[in-house]
Amino acid sequence: MKNTLPFNKHALNVVIGTLCTGMSFISLAEQAPDTSETIEVWGTIITNDSLLQDDIERKQANHLSDLLRDQAGIDVGGSHSIVQGINIRGVDDLDLNITVDGISQNNNMFHHSGNLLINADILKAVDIKVGTNSVLTGGLSGGVAFETKDAKDLLEPGEDFGARLYTNLGTNDYAGGSAAVYGQLTDNIDALAYYTYRNNFENGNGKEVTGNEGRTVDGIFKLGWDVNESNRLVFSYDRYNDEGDYYVKTNFGAGFAEDSDAQTEDIDYTRTSTSLAYELDKGDAITLRASVYRNELSYIALGTEGNSEHTGYTALATSKIALAGFNHTLRYGGEGYEQVSKRIENHVQTNKDTADSHAIYIEDEIAVTDQLFVTPGVRYNYFKVDMYSAGTNDSLDKSWNELTFGLAAKYLINDNWSVNASSTELFQGPGLRESYVDYSTNFDKDLKAETGVNNAIGFAFKDQNIMGLDSFGFSLNLFKTRIEDYIDNWAIGKGRPIGTYENSGDYDIDGFESTLSLRKALFSARLSYSKSDSEQLETGEQLRYEVGDSISLNLGYEVPKYDLKFNWTSLVNRTDDSVSSGADIHKVGYQVHNISMQWLPSQLEALSMTLGVENIFDKTYYSHASYSSDTVQDYEAGRNVKLSASYVF
Repeated sequence: MKNTLPFNKHALNVVIGTLCTGMSFISLAEQAPDTSETIEVWGTIITNDSLLQDDIERKQANHLSDLLRDQAGIDVGGSHSIVQGINIRGVDDLDLNITVDGISQNNNMFHHSGNLLINADILKAVDIKVGTNSVLTGGLSGGVAFETKDAKDLLEPGEDFGARLYTNLGTNDYAGGSAAVYGQLTDNIDALAYYTYRNNFENGNGKEVTGNEGRTVDGIFKLGWDVNESNRLVFSYDRYNDEGDYYVKTNFGAGFAEDSDAQTEDIDYTRTSTSLAYELDKGDAITLRASVYRNELSYIALGTEGNSEHTGYTALATSKIALAGFNHTLRYGGEGYEQVSKRIENHVQTNKDTADSHAIYIEDEIAVTDQLFVTPGVRYNYFKVDMYSAGTNDSLDKSWNELTFGLAAKYLINDNWSVNASSTELFQGPGLRESYVDYSTNFDKDLKAETGVNNAIGFAFKDQNIMGLDSFGFSLNLFKTRIEDYIDNWAIGKGRPIGTYENSGDYDIDGFESTLSLRKALFSARLSYSKSDSEQLETGEQLRYEVGDSISLNLGYEVPKYDLKFNWTSLVNRTDDSVSSGADIHKVGYQVHNISMQWLPSQLEALSMTLGVENIFDKTYYSHASYSSDTVQDYEAGRNVKLSASYVF
């Protein structure tokens, strides 16, 4: 890899060796104020690299797009339940670090489906890393860490048992619901059982969408054991299944299938996750969360199964120490997995690829002064693949070792202003071929791992009692990401009888994320604007799923007298024209507006009811993170009036 960092690696290594440290730029020491955005969505806390948001947004989320699309720098492509995929700065989930309860979701199942099966309803927290700004985060453009609830999150103080019933009905041929029971079985053992179901929708033409006849169910069981005040074990089992009469080319949208007289097929898509986590809390001395897990995705259609299995581990610890006259917050740990990707046709295995990925990392946030924080870090990456193509008798059995470094700084100018900058090297091993289709593949024996660097600089302002407002703040983060030796998954057998597994050159991605938020009495507002542009340095082409310019507006107003909360959300994407894989792609801009009213009766605190209208003006549109061409558009849901209610016992 080229030394793309704007400083000398040896010098950084000396600094790290001298200080014996490593820590993340995003997570500051206690002296630094929290500048992350915090929003509660149906009990889900979302953190993003942005301003602190005081107001609470309420959504009726039945798809990842409902949960994440108004966050700066992130989009969710795919309208159908089995196609949803996360996109950060134009980079899709194949090159992002996506986890659920620490379990890797690094899959490549089928180019006409998605790689993620995630239920928005049970999420406790969503930690979004827009860009790789720390050696603690893998992936080429950051990632998203999802965390699900357990019994301790739901039990009120003094309670030993609880239950929650939830139902969600919509005019757009939509229905869903969930039930959860949770309790403190003994003084130190707690348990949660959860089940949910839902179905799909009509599009913005007011036309019933074919290929949506199916249902999604998710069942979770968690068992926690507080060994003592400092140690806890949590066992978790999660089975998510999406089955129905769907089109095989689901990502092309129903319109394409209807025009080509395609027939629906019985498709069964399942994720099964099992994990055992250990939590240690010794205060400043050390906090630790470690886990071992097994995660399996199975996509079955037309008598063929694509299967992806991960067996892995994670460990992340934090320690606060005083050393050499400075306060240090150390974060250190490791993660890894073995992935086995198989294709099974008529109960006979026809293809098997494997990958081994391991990383250890350490970084340190050093409080140089009360205002200046410097964060050096180092990460060791190991990746190995073994792939074989029966169609060409070609194979690839290769491994890579790489040290990557990061350096970040934050300066608190005063109580209101702060500036930050970071530079982090990137590493991503070449992902396995998709599981479901066995294309004949030629492998470049000189294949390189994807590497690069992400540079970012930004500032933030936050104040209270300014301009007559209770609070006001804004932030701006500018970035430039260089990805070297990019492996274009689109070119590896996508719809072709043969694919070539090779590096496709270097890309630059640059842009910004900006957020403005304010609160005045019972009114709150948040406006974000993000932009990303990608370019292949030799051809000038863009990434296939580049999103371009995105704007979101959230307005909230509370009426305590009637126990009501109102919320308005507007999403705007500007028209984007690009060239990818030699094809001109015209992505039509759109504006979509949603409104909701939530009633939380003070006389009956166990009840919550929400009435909302999604896509108020019934716009026909598709996300720029979805597959699109001149003839194919994956249209999103049309107007949907939704009524949801939950009751806690």
